[in-house]
Amino acid sequence: MLGLIAAVWAVVPETARLSFRLSLCWFDWIVIWMAVVALHVFYFEPVFRVWGVYPVLGDWRWGFDKGGTQYLLFLILAIFIYVRSKATWLTRRNLPLFERLATSWLYLRKFEELATLLDHHLKTVLAFANATHAQGRVARWIRPREVWPGVRIGQDGTFRLDETASASPGRRALNRFRTFVANAVRPAEASQEQALQISKAMLSSRELVGFLALAKPRLCLGVMESAAPLVEDFQDHFFEALLANENSILYSELKNSENFAGGQQGHRLSLPTENHLLRFYLADVKVAGRLGVFRSVGEAVLSRIDSDDDLMRRLNGPLLRYNDVGKFRCPVFTGIGFFRIMVLEGLHQRSNDHLWLHYLPHFCRRLVARARAIQPDDANHEFATPLAYVLYQLVDTMTAWIDDAERLTTHGDELGPEVLEGRHVYISFEAAEALPGVLEPILRSDRVPSRLKEELLTVALNTVERLDRHPQLEPLAAFLIESMVRPYRMAPNEAYLRELRSSYSAQDHVLRARMQRFERALGGAKPANY
Repeated sequence: MLGLIAAVWAVVPETARLSFRLSLCWFDWIVIWMAVVALHVFYFEPVFRVWGVYPVLGDWRWGFDKGGTQYLLFLILAIFIYVRSKATWLTRRNLPLFERLATSWLYLRKFEELATLLDHHLKTVLAFANATHAQGRVARWIRPREVWPGVRIGQDGTFRLDETASASPGRRALNRFRTFVANAVRPAEASQEQALQISKAMLSSRELVGFLALAKPRLCLGVMESAAPLVEDFQDHFFEALLANENSILYSELKNSENFAGGQQGHRLSLPTENHLLRFYLADVKVAGRLGVFRSVGEAVLSRIDSDDDLMRRLNGPLLRYNDVGKFRCPVFTGIGFFRIMVLEGLHQRSNDHLWLHYLPHFCRRLVARARAIQPDDANHEFATPLAYVLYQLVDTMTAWIDDAERLTTHGDELGPEVLEGRHVYISFEAAEALPGVLEPILRSDRVPSRLKEELLTVALNTVERLDRHPQLEPLAAFLIESMVRPYRMAPNEAYLRELRSSYSAQDHVLRARMQRFERALGGAKPANY
């Protein structure tokens, strides 16, 4: 029997042996060896009887004999090993073994097996890596503060001479003893350092994170708060992989959040319970701010605009059904959609963090720079290309963040760009400041048709007109007008001011009649080089 077990064990791959050993703890080995000893006691019964050392077990009961009992022990042992191999837990003692197994599968690109392993143990490894152990604090308290006689470590970590420090042999012996004890007390710190190395090795792999983002996104979300501070690139790689695959959870959840929340929620969109990714970050928008998800999404979108020539070729092609179907498979539209929902949630949750909505002007500049040249037929279309539709979405998203201030304020509320407490709409003021950052590259570009420029300016002017209807929003209306005429509160560029006046003069006369404040501000604006 032992020979058969040894032969089978020899042909089992090393990774499988490591996985099996990882699943067993000292208690399991005690149970296994007790069962093996019991089996051999029954098997060598005649020998023990001859030697007179055979234990008296009494009569057999319930129809069992020696053979049936041996079979039952084998069956129980097999079931026990199978169950324990499926229900594993990771201890600090097993960390070296876990590292060998995980590293082996990572280098062999066995991502399916590794994903299953991480699904069971990654949270535990990260808990070890983030733990603050009492042993470590005790070890630091025991360890002597002297580096060598006469030199001490200050509270700020600097070295300083101390003429009063004892250099006697007794003090040196005491310091050596304290150092020995401190090293003996700190094994938890050693396991924490090892867990940290394992976490970084696993979560820094772009290929592995890309696989996990598609195959086990909920695992990634489950460890995001503990993993993101340890591995800076983890969240970035996660969203890069999601944007790179149109079948990912990000695309499906954004498409599933197209419905308005209803009631007095304005442009706020619903977050169904099955949208795990969006609810993880946005149910409490402080999570999005704490993890900096806007940077991960924003940089992923900018990277696709700059480097994905095939994407830009599609965006510069014919519109076809992009605005109905194609937009849900477009990484740029998906990134804008994520920002739209995130910032709306921040606004309605009264967040005093603008969540870097200023990424949208960067999107606009990069898109305009890669737009194709104007063609004669462009003037006959509202949106000649998918890129033109995306530019409209940028402006529409900005104005949605401003418009919802009306749903969140009442007469008597204190509003202003610096007001961060109470019934504030800080995000609406930030959006009003960023809106000209989207309009300016559009109006100044020679790759955007005049018709589209005028239509996008109309969207912004309609927002100004709606704000003017509500007396409590007068500070926001004035701030928006000032921002459109003087982007980012600086003297406007002459080319921008010229294009702004040209597009404004082409507006409908009915709208212009309601734009007296804007017209006065525009007429009094002076360019930077005036």
